[in-house]
Amino acid sequence: MNTYIWMKRLLAILGSGLIGAMLSTGAYAANPEPVVVGVEFVAPLTISESTNLEFGLVDTNMILNETIVIAPGGGVTDAAGRILGGTQTAATFTTRAATGKPITIQVTNINAGTYYNLGTWTCDYNGGSSGDCGVGINETSAAGPGIVVRVGVTLTGLGGALEVADDGSFDLTITYD
Repeated sequence: MNTYIWMKRLLAILGSGLIGAMLSTGAYAANPEPVVVGVEFVAPLTISESTNLEFGLVDTNMILNETIVIAPGGGVTDAAGRILGGTQTAATFTTRAATGKPITIQVTNINAGTYYNLGTWTCDYNGGSSGDCGVGINETSAAGPGIVVRVGVTLTGLGGALEVADDGSFDLTITYD
């Protein structure tokens, strides 16, 4: 075989290798940067209802915009005297969370009755100060099992109530932040 052909082949091979080497140097990554993966295991949040929210027996003559307020601590405000009897209590829940973690407590999925609205939700956590749990209150989870959340609310009459049970409902949601 001719030396000229071999030289052409050799130059083609060397040229391809040189071009490949130049292109591959640009493909190298920058120095590796370590990344920390953070995981913190915590106990799952638990909530169990201890006491229903109860307004007791309310007068069918409750008119539009009259209110009855049950505070988280159990105090009742009934300026129009529409409570006729029965038991009035704030709702209470027993909760458990990992100690010292930021949590949010919020009332959601509110379903009022036919003859009233529910609004101005107030909660206290572990006997502490009360806050508006309709928009959510931020707390730090306390130590120990059986921490209590108490929930109060304002019932506002819509007028025209009939003599019926008119139950509503709501969800209490607690989340880690």
